[in-house]
Formats: sequence, structure tokens, C-alpha cells
Amino acid sequence: MPSFEQAFNNSRGMSINYNGLELHSIDRISVTTKFSGTIKLISTNSEWLQAACLRVSDKPQSNKLKIGDNLNIQVGKKFALWEDYLENDIIRFEGTSKDGQLIVYNAWREEHSWGDEKLNPFTNFWQNGAAMIVEINGNTRRYRCNDGHPDDNFDDIVFEITID
Repeated sequence: MPSFEQAFNNSRGMSINYNGLELHSIDRISVTTKFSGTIKLISTNSEWLQAACLRVSDKPQSNKLKIGDNLNIQVGKKFALWEDYLENDIIRFEGTSKDGQLIVYNAWREEHSWGDEKLNPFTNFWQNGAAMIVEINGNTRRYRCNDGHPDDNFDDIVFEITID
């Protein structure tokens, strides 16, 4: 089964072609300096907990993201929005980006054991089978994502981002 990691390394992070599909390791959405939008979970299908990740550049310092509603606002430069947080809700976000980019990718939480001992889970992304199909319809993008398993089903997490 496919591992896309080396192909993305060879392309220096640019999209690659696989069986007629354009695959991405990350997506860079062009946004205005001040932007807002929503993220919505469509489905997940993996043994690992899945996340949709949003990020703005670390520089300049004024770049930031705000996630959530008036009761629970989180502020930062990057967020892993886990499937249990996204479940049954459309999450609003807003941000500032001097370079005009919102960066999107997927992640997952792997759990391993050593004999009978469970090891601490860790968050992983861009490894092994990780890749995304990005479908654009107006100002909405649907992401069909593969996690680290070396397969090509692109259903480990499916989510949509709409920029207002």
C-alpha cells in the first residue's frame, strides 16, 4: 500500500499526483489580512483519534487565530481540532494573517504499547500514508484525508472549511 511521505519530501511539500488524484500534505488558503470562517466535521473512519489543524504563520507576531464561541474562545497561532471537539457542531474561527495564508492539514493521535505496557499517545502528521484530497466549491473546501496508515481510502477524517 502507498506511503506518500517520500513523494511529498521529493516535491518539497508541493502537491503530488497519485492514480490521477492531486494530493496535498498541507493546503494554503488565501485569506485577507482579517478573515473568518467555519469548520465542520463530516466523518471519521480510523482506529486513531483524528484532528483538523489550522495554523497561521509565526511571523509577524500579530498573526493569530481565535477559535470558538463567546463562552469559550481560544487564541493562538495553531490548533489541532480533535474529532470529539468538532463532533455535532460547526465551529467558528477568525484570524489575522499578514502573509494572507491560512494553513490546513490533518493529524492523528497514535497509541502504541511495549509488551503489556501502554506508551503515552502522541500526535502525528505528515508521516507515512498521510495525504489530503482538497475539493473546492466556491468558498468551501472539503478535505478528504488519509492518516499515517499506508492506504489510499482518504476517509480517516473528512471535514469542510468555509471562509466568509
